[in-house]
Amino acid sequence: MRIVLIGPPGSGKGTQAKYLIEKYSIPQISTGDLLRAAVVAQTPLGRQAKAVMDAGQLVPNDLVIGMIRERITRPDADTGFILDGYPRNVVQAEDLDNLLNKLARPIDVVLRFDVDFDMLMQRMVGRLTCVACSELFNSFTNPPMIDGRCDSCGGPLHHRSDDNEETIDRRLRIYHTQTQPLSDLYKQQNKLHIIDAQGTIEEITKRIKSALRGMRSKRVNLQSISIAQAINEDRSKKTNTQPEVIRTQAKEEKPKRPARKKRVIPKVVQKKAVTKPKTTTGKVSAPKKKVVKKTVKKAIVKTSDKELKEIQKELKATQAALKKATQQEQALLKKEKEKDVLRKKKLKEETAKLKKTKKKK
Repeated sequence: MRIVLIGPPGSGKGTQAKYLIEKYSIPQISTGDLLRAAVVAQTPLGRQAKAVMDAGQLVPNDLVIGMIRERITRPDADTGFILDGYPRNVVQAEDLDNLLNKLARPIDVVLRFDVDFDMLMQRMVGRLTCVACSELFNSFTNPPMIDGRCDSCGGPLHHRSDDNEETIDRRLRIYHTQTQPLSDLYKQQNKLHIIDAQGTIEEITKRIKSALRGMRSKRVNLQSISIAQAINEDRSKKTNTQPEVIRTQAKEEKPKRPARKKRVIPKVVQKKAVTKPKTTTGKVSAPKKKVVKKTVKKAIVKTSDKELKEIQKELKATQAALKKATQQEQALLKKEKEKDVLRKKKLKEETAKLKKTKKKK
């Protein structure tokens, strides 16, 4: 099943995506996560995206589509995927449709999450995320047991700096102006399903179940497409190659062969007829043919040696790049391990303090 989730920030797309992942066993694809992973891995697309982001500009749609193409073609996305945060406008939706039609993997369902403005403000202003396990909390509707600490792993909770009323109001206005024509596009394709995203998590999942009930992923016959492409390629090859073969055999090959014999053979015969008139005259040209073959072989060996040297240089460069990448990954892993150790120490200290306070009481 190939699903697209549309909704304003704070509408609950991420929490409901977990249910869809478990139900259909498909991955969740977020463009933000793809960009961050590509930059860390230093892929060619990630380097281009980093250069654009460092310049303070938006990442162009071509790079985002390239990352989505790379992610969709992995084996875990063969049965489907969940797109979260993309597309955001009609241009991106058209580019995505073109890509998926080429891959014979069209979108099956588009779920749009609708929430009131006041409810969104409450969700986003009070939103708290765990730094360690990414668990979500809300200071108004779902507060943690201990202030600033995750209930599941005990990690510190983080409040995003852009989760304030001014930035949320601006983001919601942008969403409504861009998403309304996008929803109209998917409504024309009979793929849009509107979900009331107000209420508890269980109530919203029930609404999603009813929207997806009896729905199956569209299958495209890839064999027929490949057969048609092969037939068209064969026809184009036949039409292009036949006139060229007839011309080379009739006009070009026959005049060239006698011209080469006239230039090479008489020079060899004249030189050897002057120096050795009494010896065998018919067998003089034989040794010089061998010399010509040896010179040709030497030239071929020289060219192959150059190519080998270039290939060796490229291999050395790639090996050096791989070493750098592995060193950077090891450094990141060390930093994460050190952070985990510090978190565990802090948790032990805080638990010890809590025990002491309880004993005193």
